Amino acid sequence: MNEFPLYRQIYLDLQEKIENGFYSENTALPAERVLCEMYHVSRSTIRRTLDDLQQNGYIVKAQGNGNFVKPKMFDQGLTKFHSFAGNLKAQGILIKNKILGYELIETDRYLSSLDIVKRDTPPGSRWHKLTRLRSAETYPLMIETSYLLQSRFLSLKMDVLREGSLYAYLENFYGMEITDAYETLSPLTPNVNERMLLQIQTHVSCMLCERFCHEREYLIAIHRTVVRGDKFKFKVAYYVDEAIT
Repeated sequence: MNEFPLYRQIYLDLQEKIENGFYSENTALPAERVLCEMYHVSRSTIRRTLDDLQQNGYIVKAQGNGNFVKPKMFDQGLTKFHSFAGNLKAQGILIKNKILGYELIETDRYLSSLDIVKRDTPPGSRWHKLTRLRSAETYPLMIETSYLLQSRFLSLKMDVLREGSLYAYLENFYGMEITDAYETLSPLTPNVNERMLLQIQTHVSCMLCERFCHEREYLIAIHRTVVRGDKFKFKVAYYVDEAIT
């Protein structure tokens, strides 16, 4: 006789199937009714199992859409200048780049919406617009569009950027020295094309990260990155100098 109650036996079976990839990240588990038939148990038993799987971080429940396998999350600190790729590399994860597009432009809808571009770049400036799909292991993580001031970076070597870090390339080849930068983060509902590229389902949201980099008084780089919300957890540390009252 099995020493575990039925809900626990089912929990262990589903846990094993999630961990060995039988049910892969972001895929839906069978519906409650189907699970009841598979394991020959009542719906209350299945719900107890699913509640435990959710509590222990194996699944997430999407209202009206079922239960989905929760993906592995990466921590991303925000207390200092960071690189997504550098952070992942430090965790032993290799980043792959796929160039989705490149053009040399004077402006586009995004640039024309930014007051900082008008304020901190010379009139008539041209920009390298480089869009890359950045992936780790077997799945895409983010769509990164970089705007680089052409008067500072004359040309870009695409073969290098397919393999390596953009920041490392600009520092080594052009001697870039970022003196200050600021970044904004906001929730984003990805469009159809972004969902397709990131291979995410409709219940998965994203974060929009916008970074503006200065070299002394000039704005030299802008990065607009659509990041999978199911893959990154952003962390901020606060240091309190005075007692809070």
